[in-house]
Amino acid sequence: MTKLSRLSVAFLLAAMMPSAIVRTSAQELDVGGLHSAWRGCLDRNFGLQAVLTSRTSAAESALRSCRGAEGAYLAALATSPLVDGEDVARVRPALIQRAKGWLLQKASATRPL
Repeated sequence: MTKLSRLSVAFLLAAMMPSAIVRTSAQELDVGGLHSAWRGCLDRNFGLQAVLTSRTSAAESALRSCRGAEGAYLAALATSPLVDGEDVARVRPALIQRAKGWLLQKASATRPL
């Protein structure tokens, strides 16, 4: 595994589990808050859309509606000394898929197909 691959994996893990990151500065605390804001936006928008449409469509709509919060979260991550903008861009698709999976899994736990 190359150094870049290890960094990408480390970044992806850190992005998926922000509560596991050791926070030492106000900026790092802000990343956690931005992640929570993004997840909250996804949750609220998904809940509203799931009443009106299919769960898959609701998840896609929530992801589109929360692009601003997602962008703020990813921009904050890119300021970390461990990652840069290219790393963020490279793992963004996996982060989006993970968020979509979280929304759909959450929905299936509360409502049958």
